[in-house]
Amino acid sequence: MVAKAKIVAELGDTDLVLPDRIAASLMANDHVKYYFALLQTARANADRPIAPTPDLKSERLASHIPDSWLDAVVADTRSPSRGHYAVPHIGELLARIDAAISAMIACLPEEQAQPLRTRAAKFDFKFAADGIVPGADIDAMTSGDRERGDSPHLLVMDAHRAINALQAATATDNILGASVYRLPERSRRLVESFMSGLNRTAVLKFDHPGLATTATEHAGRLLIQNDIGTTDAHVLVLRVSELEATLTYTDIHKKRLEFFVSLFSDFQVDWQQANSRTSDTLENRDYMLTTATYLAADETALARYLEHLGSRIVFLIDWNKMRKRLRAFVPNRYAIDVLRWAAHHDFGHRGLLEAGGEQLLAEAVEYAAGEQLRYGDRLDRLIGEENAEKFLQHAMKVASIGLREGRSRRFIADEIKAELRRYFEDKGLQVFNIAARHAATGFDLAVTVREALDGIASTMRAPDSLAKRAAAWEHRADQLLNEARDDIKRHRHPAALLMFFESADDAVDELEEAASLVVLIPLTPRIDAPFDELCLLADAVLAASQELIKCIECAATISSIELRDDFDDFLKAAGRVMELEHEADRLLRSIRSALASRAESARTIYLVDLIASALEQATDAYSHAAQALRAYLLDEVLA
Repeated sequence: MVAKAKIVAELGDTDLVLPDRIAASLMANDHVKYYFALLQTARANADRPIAPTPDLKSERLASHIPDSWLDAVVADTRSPSRGHYAVPHIGELLARIDAAISAMIACLPEEQAQPLRTRAAKFDFKFAADGIVPGADIDAMTSGDRERGDSPHLLVMDAHRAINALQAATATDNILGASVYRLPERSRRLVESFMSGLNRTAVLKFDHPGLATTATEHAGRLLIQNDIGTTDAHVLVLRVSELEATLTYTDIHKKRLEFFVSLFSDFQVDWQQANSRTSDTLENRDYMLTTATYLAADETALARYLEHLGSRIVFLIDWNKMRKRLRAFVPNRYAIDVLRWAAHHDFGHRGLLEAGGEQLLAEAVEYAAGEQLRYGDRLDRLIGEENAEKFLQHAMKVASIGLREGRSRRFIADEIKAELRRYFEDKGLQVFNIAARHAATGFDLAVTVREALDGIASTMRAPDSLAKRAAAWEHRADQLLNEARDDIKRHRHPAALLMFFESADDAVDELEEAASLVVLIPLTPRIDAPFDELCLLADAVLAASQELIKCIECAATISSIELRDDFDDFLKAAGRVMELEHEADRLLRSIRSALASRAESARTIYLVDLIASALEQATDAYSHAAQALRAYLLDEVLA
């Protein structure tokens, strides 16, 4: 409990009724803002009709205005002549605006109320007997531009500001930081639920102002207001009646509104479609408004929803600023995903902004990338989108936890730099992932050629699709080679790595050539070609492709001479590739000798010799690839 403010004591017995008067004034503020929005929307729709026509029903219900005929005002408004509008019930609307303004002023002390009444008396907006009102009058009534002169809208804004100040000054109690007055026990429990959630994450705003909360009850309905941050158009008002909680939320940023909605996926909240609004008080004049209704099954479910709602508000502060900063490093969709992740894990983004924001991230990129960095390079293009997203998540976590634990900003920056450096070191080895995929393509080709030869030896023609499949694999290998060239250039890998890839690609080219020739071998009653030796040669190529894959797997893990086991395994696999190359040479000579002594068909001799030559040259290429990879490890890594 806190003591009542001095102003309450000075009011004497009126302190017993002042909270109700303030609550009624806040209700009137809801009403008059709804009527302003109704007139603005009616005029805008008359000028440029849209479908479906907005009816502002959700806003009306949220403001507790029962008259359903108001829902037809926008659709029925017409513009009989340029700049003039036939607004249904315009007289009633203007009268209600006057009454709501008077009700707002009524709760204020006389020294504040009298100047506002004097200003209100100067406004006299007329309309014709047939309901025609000039558009200029609608503009003048709803204008928030002080340079254009006074207006009812400005008057309402000033009165609301005075009411909020009075509300805070006359608060008779404090519930976990919320300024409240004369709340019954049930409403107190609901405010406690909301504030427990808000206080749990409020630390994540760090030194940023905002999150001040006030609560009152009027006519059996609990009203909770939160100022979120410092932007006038960023408003959150919650009304709770029985088990129904109705949230009114406005935002100038559509993306932030969509982000906020996404934070309630665990609750069955009915979000109304966000409607565009226009106000001269905003820098860009446009903002979005939505209402959300949650109908709880019981008191426990309602309290859980209020706690969750309170805990999410802090993640709206500076959200768009952080999103814009992150877009310099990853695409917009990934930036929003990072912000959502930070909110879901209760780290938030304000910590990273406090620790240095985009400047800290840019310095980390410059440190980790080193000579790889080029002007205009974005982080996702340097280490990949997935890695960039994971790094930014880690940066938000480190900054949030670090600041809360009192660590220095320099320490936090160093930890973030070290983490990013690890990603760049891992990314530098991504070339071996490309190498593994390229080698797997060669293995697939070698297996296919070997199986085709088995079929021919059994007097079964090689499938016609073999050449087409082989060409597709060879095309895929070329794409991987180009990808590797780009990676080698970007990371400035040594020439030995490029020699490795080009030799491995030569092997794939030879295997594709062999596959295209195998389908041309004729089937005769007596096969006079040395198919046993040819199959053995294909076995040698297949084994060489397997050993090269082992070489790549070992090389990817070698970073120092201390990894003796990995290097020994690499040398063993590379040595085996060279042995297979010698075996292939021997088999090629044997095949040619057999062709010269046993084969009778010139076509068979010609095709088999070409196939055997291609297979032998494939083992040569694999041997060259293994030697280039060995040179890379010895000269660039282990040295």
